[in-house]
Amino acid sequence: MKTKNNLLNLGKKLGLNVKLDGIILKKGRLKSKAVAEAKEVLGFDYILYYDGVCYACYIANPPLHGATQPVPTPCLLGLEIIKEYKIDYKEAIKIFHTGNWGGQFTSIELKKPLHPNIKEPYWYFMSQLGVQVMIGADSGKVLI
Repeated sequence: MKTKNNLLNLGKKLGLNVKLDGIILKKGRLKSKAVAEAKEVLGFDYILYYDGVCYACYIANPPLHGATQPVPTPCLLGLEIIKEYKIDYKEAIKIFHTGNWGGQFTSIELKKPLHPNIKEPYWYFMSQLGVQVMIGADSGKVLI
């Protein structure tokens, strides 16, 4: 019973003033198969890193409300912890629309591959035409 109470207290603490070590992955849930606007990104599935453990959860974007309880999950290999980034998904979508690879996207993710030449996290889009577009989450630089 003592272990159960300790776990409950830890769970309550996770929702209060807990500073995460960072994000491993942020993957958008879209309103339909292909979308064009930020308001069509309903929320994000996260893999978060805290105190040596990865947690999975979902957080809705306004005007929707809600989140799921973070649950322990295996950490993903090959991805670095993202401590901060400058360009949010709304700005990344605006940058996505500056190119000529289709007006809609079928997926959006934020991640930072573990590689010595990669200096910033990237927003990854898959256009409805099948083009993978990467946008620097700090620089705004577009790579395809």
